[in-house]
Amino acid sequence: MAQRQPRTPAVGDDPREPTTDVSPPDGKVRFRHLDEAVIEADRCVQCGACVAACPSDSIGIADSDRRPTLVKMCTGCSRCWDTCPRAGLRYERLPTLEGADPEDVTEGIGHVEDAYAASAAEDVPDAQHGGVVTALLAALLEAPGSIDAAVVADEAADGTGLATPKLATTPAEVRAGAGTLFTQPLQLAELGDLIADADLPADPDLALVGTPCVIEGVTALDRSPYRESRFDEPRPLDHVDLTVALTCTQALDDEGLEHVLAREYDLDPADVTGLDLVGQGIRIDLANGGEERAPLSDFEGAILEGCLECADATGQTADITVGTVGSRQGESTLLVRTDRGRTAFDRAEPTLDARPLADLTPVEQLAEWNADRAREAMAREYDPEGDLWIPYAEHREAYDGTDRAPVAFNPARVHQYEEWC
Repeated sequence: MAQRQPRTPAVGDDPREPTTDVSPPDGKVRFRHLDEAVIEADRCVQCGACVAACPSDSIGIADSDRRPTLVKMCTGCSRCWDTCPRAGLRYERLPTLEGADPEDVTEGIGHVEDAYAASAAEDVPDAQHGGVVTALLAALLEAPGSIDAAVVADEAADGTGLATPKLATTPAEVRAGAGTLFTQPLQLAELGDLIADADLPADPDLALVGTPCVIEGVTALDRSPYRESRFDEPRPLDHVDLTVALTCTQALDDEGLEHVLAREYDLDPADVTGLDLVGQGIRIDLANGGEERAPLSDFEGAILEGCLECADATGQTADITVGTVGSRQGESTLLVRTDRGRTAFDRAEPTLDARPLADLTPVEQLAEWNADRAREAMAREYDPEGDLWIPYAEHREAYDGTDRAPVAFNPARVHQYEEWC
């Protein structure tokens, strides 16, 4: 089975050597603590929420491994810690804040107002699974008073095949980006630059498409007690007016995916148009119209380790969820969760072929399987009724001594933190 290459070894012989300073020495939770507990420990899911949360723009994305890194002085405000779904954010608490039954959230798919099996009414070239997301966003961009732009994923122009964020302001730009990509586009990390570079109104309304962890980051920042702080200027995420979650059980590491496809199936990522969870395996949709079937174990080396701790396969905090499980091939399952989601669906419905979907058992089964896996993988307690934010010391107490323990820094990086922190 293919395995990812390890990151730069930490201090000592054991690359997972834990750090010893359990409590931040000055009482502040800094990016260094997040870095040790999540990024160096290989638990980062590349959602970009920590970058979006930082009020001083001290966090950026390293080109070498697409992980968050410190780019200037950290002020120790703790917002990156509080917003990370693998650190200080008890993400499973977010859906229950709206009054949903905790048992429903734990075992099922969260609150759903209406469910549909849908596809685009008109053919969308290169789109997957009926082109529902593309048709939805295109319709909203055409509808007066709806959205000014949509944050979507596109293939990077450098030939790497990696996903990169794109701000689409016209239906044509949305359709041009149709298709499936297998890595995180880091849209939360790039949102500010995307808005600054676009010709948009002063206070634009955006739709944002992302995996459940990305949507959790948006929701957490909306809930943050810092949001109303007199020290805070308006942040890019304040412009997100609609969230669309893509059903997801794991994001993939680009090098790991390339290695798995080449070694196990003699394929290049360019040969693949889709990867879908089917039963207990993966269906690989090929550009030539064919398909391969693979056991889940073949892809373990390509999965981001932090994804194994995610119990939210269906994007419970989104306005709309779109996925493939529960519908026929060529269709998508669309879940309307909120009033904002209902308004968006009603505006886009004329461009969709949508039929009510009464039986959500396959979606519920997927969500339950994914939640069981997450509860087994995470070291902390899974508690939908617990406090929304997890203190640093509590996290350390749960994870120290486990195979997901915080990892000490390479000595060269320690000097950087001593200068900036």
